[in-house]
Amino acid sequence: MAMTKTNPDVNDLSAQIDALKADISRITTTLTEIGSAKKDAAVASAREGAATLRAEGAKQVEYAQATAEEYGAQAADAIRRQPAAAVGIAVAAGFLAGMLTGRK
Repeated sequence: MAMTKTNPDVNDLSAQIDALKADISRITTTLTEIGSAKKDAAVASAREGAATLRAEGAKQVEYAQATAEEYGAQAADAIRRQPAAAVGIAVAAGFLAGMLTGRK
């Protein structure tokens, strides 16, 4: 009698193990899909952020170029209006730079 009762228990246990294996397989598949979706979202977000930073960087470069051109034009205009003062300032700046960088 013990044999007949044990055999169904083993069969039930085997069926439960098979069901658990199937459940784990479905859970693994679901987690893989979720991970893939999260990865795709993270990549898209990173690309969007990079595009935004690239556009902002281009704006800053344009602004810096415009500012440099404006200051260059102002300096050229000042040199044309007062050439002697410009030469004097250049000589003084050169002398000061030489004093600061000269070896002792």
